[in-house]
Parts: sequence; C-alpha cells; structure tokens
Amino acid sequence: MSSPTRFAELRERVDDLHFRFVPPLDPTGTYTDSDYDCMSAFRLLVHAEIERFIELLIEDALSRFLVNIGSWKTAGCSSQLVDALVSYMDKELRKEVRANNGVKSKNILGLLKPLGLNGTHLDNFWLQTMDTFGEVRGGHAHNSRRAVQPIDPKTEQDLIYVCRLLARGQPYLRGPVSRMRADYI
Repeated sequence: MSSPTRFAELRERVDDLHFRFVPPLDPTGTYTDSDYDCMSAFRLLVHAEIERFIELLIEDALSRFLVNIGSWKTAGCSSQLVDALVSYMDKELRKEVRANNGVKSKNILGLLKPLGLNGTHLDNFWLQTMDTFGEVRGGHAHNSRRAVQPIDPKTEQDLIYVCRLLARGQPYLRGPVSRMRADYI
C-alpha cells in the first residue's frame, strides 16, 4: 500500500475516533465519568492506530527494499554476502515489528535500527511528544481511572493536531527517514 494511502487512513481513523470519543470542549471544564472513560478509550485506541501505522511503514519499506534487491539478483549482482545480509536484516526487522509494544522513542528507534537508521534525523520534539503520549497511555491502560490524572479534552485536541502533522509527514519526519517514506514506501 502506498504511503499517502496509509497516512490518509491514519488521519481518517483518528478523526473518526475523535468524533466518537472526545466530548466537545466545555469552557467550565466539567465532564462526566463517562466523558473521562471515553477520552481514555480514545487515547488507547489512537495509540494502537499509531503503533500499527509505524510498524506498517517499516514493513512497507522492507518489502520495497527486498523487491529492489530481487531486481539486483536478476541483473546478476547477487552474492552470498549480500544474500546473507538481506536475510539477516529481514529476519531482525520482522522480529522487531513482532516484539514492538509501543510508540515511545525507544520503540520507534528499535524499529529503525534494522534498516540502518539511528533516528538522528527524526525531530526531537516529535519523539518527545510520542514519549509523553506513550507514558500517559500506559497510565490509562494499566491503572484504575481513580489512580491516574483525568485526560483533558484540550490535550486530546492537541493530540489530534500532532496526529494530523504525522499524517502529513511534516514537520516531525525529516531527512533520510522522510526520504525513505517517499522513496521506498
């Protein structure tokens, strides 16, 4: 699937979840228990969507890479070393995707490592935002509602904004990772 299609699907899904789960902003800040539960559900579901979105981008990049390597082989540019490296990279990346359990920077960087990318070209603000998002999501996923700070609808509105920027691929993705998305996915 093409990258623009994946980005559009993410944006559409997040918008749909927002419509269904995030109540309108109340100037007095008064929300019901049901509203807070819905906002927690929104946070958990968006986390799952972003996590899978990133995993699919990585898998797509790997698939495109393997197709390109296949064309090298048919052109007679194959060697045991290249074949072994490609096989290792394929195995390690698929293992990372299966083992991935989050959207924090350590998870994202773990997915990029088998592609030979260390994340230095990812925007630090975006990575910090993903860390905060993952921490808050973890609190809501693993604790009682009474044990965590209630989610503020304004915070969820801001999350939608960050997701939309992600869905456009800017400004949070730049450099080789952005080119990787454009060139290989």
